[in-house]
Amino acid sequence: MTAETYDWPAIVEGLNQHLRLRSIPIGMKLFETVEAMEAIPKSRRPKAKHTTDQIVAQARQLGWTVGVTMADLVGAQCGAVIGLHPQDNEWLSGDRMAGVWFKTQEDASLHQRAMDCVPHGRYR
Repeated sequence: MTAETYDWPAIVEGLNQHLRLRSIPIGMKLFETVEAMEAIPKSRRPKAKHTTDQIVAQARQLGWTVGVTMADLVGAQCGAVIGLHPQDNEWLSGDRMAGVWFKTQEDASLHQRAMDCVPHGRYR
């Protein structure tokens, strides 16, 4: 089945009926160019920097279509997960998360290395 043949309204209705969701299902699409992202009808761009979680919440709770680039996100952690920032040695070290989200730098680094992330470089 291709994307053109999906019955999205029926899929969403089925999810709501069977799972009793408390918010609307959302999807995420990665774009190779900013122009392709901005061509999506009725899409919004942030006017301030946000975390990726905040962008997802805008889509989930408000029903918005929101497009972001790395310039719209707070920092490396937000961008690296979705492929907009490199998962480089500095990011993998966990230095920025040690003492904040994790007790030790080693624990933070192990977390970073265990994360499933979109590879950096293809998407904008």
